[in-house]
Amino acid sequence: MYHLRPPRRGEALARKSLTQKVAVIGAGLAGLSCSSYLRRAGCFVEVFEQERIIGGRVATARNGLVAFDSGAQYLTARSDKFRSYINELVSSGYAARWDPKTTSGETKGVQLHTWYVGTPGMSSIVRPLAESILVHTGKKVHTLKPTDKGWTIWFEDQTSAGPFAAVAVTVPAPAARLLLGRVEGMVETLSRVRMVPTWSVMVRLAERTLPDQDVYSDMSEVLRWIARNSSKPGRNVSGGGETVVIHASPSWSRETEDADPEAVAEEIWGEVTRQLGLPAVTPQQISAYLWRHGLVEQSLGESFIYSSHYKVGAAGDWCLGRLAEHAYESGQGLGKAIVSSLI
Repeated sequence: MYHLRPPRRGEALARKSLTQKVAVIGAGLAGLSCSSYLRRAGCFVEVFEQERIIGGRVATARNGLVAFDSGAQYLTARSDKFRSYINELVSSGYAARWDPKTTSGETKGVQLHTWYVGTPGMSSIVRPLAESILVHTGKKVHTLKPTDKGWTIWFEDQTSAGPFAAVAVTVPAPAARLLLGRVEGMVETLSRVRMVPTWSVMVRLAERTLPDQDVYSDMSEVLRWIARNSSKPGRNVSGGGETVVIHASPSWSRETEDADPEAVAEEIWGEVTRQLGLPAVTPQQISAYLWRHGLVEQSLGESFIYSSHYKVGAAGDWCLGRLAEHAYESGQGLGKAIVSSLI
């Protein structure tokens, strides 16, 4: 973990009148993991998420009535803490093991770790964490303002909330840097993190079109990932056919991040068709979405950032790496630090 030094005399936020009310900005895996820890510790938690749905990069996207895992494709559980959480999800029906067919046509066999997916969509991974938590969606935070009673949060719609005894910022590092710019030491620390964009293309096909293999990786300089989304547990496609999720490479995504999504979708599907030798097929549905901070290129190397004096901190997968379990553990760590500072 990374704790910032206490400020010198005259720099301090006034501490009187602080309550156990805590704000969490971001309803992804890190934010909801942090919120869950805080709630169990007895804090009253409010979560503010700019999107209309929760989950961040483990959210389930919809194109009409068809659901896609547009971000994280699967989870692995390497640490005991996250493995315990995944086992709970599996036992309660929120997650299941995914054994995609490999190049040999067999299941499993090349993955070093077991793959898990949320059921019936990836967003199920975070739903248990959101229980008993007040989550506000469609609320984009503009400014964090310290007052003598704690933190006030201002939103882009010019409304506000607070005061809060502490604030956890669990958005991508570049966005966290903008919100925490007034807190001494935060900008310098967050500037060490580098994140890169990723285009995600979601395709629905009327008939089964891809070869028997369910997943492909690093097929070309353009394509980083191709997956038969409908091969995952619980992904039934009404009327037959199949659904496919494609991720472009970070370098190609960086070069085209300002491109028109429709043009990106057409280009990516054309590249998939060429690389897999598919017949000329027009998808029933196709759309592209840019994860502007889709992958972590350089992590912070610490579990989280927290100022016990200012009572504000940041967490995310970018603290430790790029895995979902990094986000979970980072959120738990920040939640524990906040609770310790409020005692």
